[in-house]
Amino acid sequence: MVLSSLAQWYNAFELLMTILSSSDVAQYRVSFFFGPEATDHRPDHVRCVFNVKKRSWKGGVQVAVDVARGHLARARERLGYQAWLGRLLEPVEQTDHEAVARRADDLFVQAICSCTLHLALRTGLEQENQAIVAEAFGADLDRVIDEHPEQLTEQIRLELDLEDSPDT
Repeated sequence: MVLSSLAQWYNAFELLMTILSSSDVAQYRVSFFFGPEATDHRPDHVRCVFNVKKRSWKGGVQVAVDVARGHLARARERLGYQAWLGRLLEPVEQTDHEAVARRADDLFVQAICSCTLHLALRTGLEQENQAIVAEAFGADLDRVIDEHPEQLTEQIRLELDLEDSPDT
């Protein structure tokens, strides 16, 4: 049992270190371009677009990350997103709740897309505009959500400039 827990901890740590500090990922400069917005070809998906430049490239490329609305719903459920957001919004004026919640939802999608892009960067990207389907990294993305939810929630909290609730 202890060995299993140790192995799980090590796998989670290895995944986190790979995502955050991989020398392959460090070769890329990523900036958010736009999104989320509905995709033309799949109404059940939304898309965020990033500008990506690798140090060795003369120019950058645009990478779209498409994620199914169903995948986002499952991610929200796994994170306990609604409860977390409710606690985060407690100090916000009631009249601002709806607008801040809409912004938080957009930021949630951006965070999922960003995490997916960073998972894709581990495998390398060609120097061409491209689209990545988040489900291609579904298992790794689920592990990040389950084992390191703060990677997503902190991005949202910081962007909203809200204090962390003691219960989060």
